[in-house]
Amino acid sequence: MDCPALTSSLYTPKIIWYQTDVAVILRVMLQDVKNYFLRVEADHLQFSTIINDKGYYISLYLFGSVIPEKTTHINMEREIKINLMKAFKWAGWLRLQASKQKIPHIALDPDHIYETNWTKDVFVYDAENGLAAFARRNNINIMPDVPSTDEEESEDEEMNPLFL
Repeated sequence: MDCPALTSSLYTPKIIWYQTDVAVILRVMLQDVKNYFLRVEADHLQFSTIINDKGYYISLYLFGSVIPEKTTHINMEREIKINLMKAFKWAGWLRLQASKQKIPHIALDPDHIYETNWTKDVFVYDAENGLAAFARRNNINIMPDVPSTDEEESEDEEMNPLFL
């Protein structure tokens, strides 16, 4: 059975987003919004409004989980800014929506893109240069191993519940 394609009379506004370690910030690019509906669940966001007899609607299944109770939003006349608090802080989102499909009305905020400073060196122990040379080259502090006495180890075992 062939079903006809679904069509909607509602429009989808442009969304510009970025993330920090603890939050995902969305900017819904709509001007002169008076009233709007916003519903945020742990992994789903719904937004709708009517401007000049045109209906706008967003339904996003989010890439990660958020804390709905800590969501804040503000109407800034030229855009609606929505601040979603991540449920798992410091976990970077690869994209805004759960779907891998590219959605043309969703874009990263170019003012908030940053590069992580990952080292591209692969550590291979070289007997000639050694670990100390690798650490100096990559600004890594390596604390020397200090042998402990048996007495200190037994105190650690008594204090640590994993040894009980």
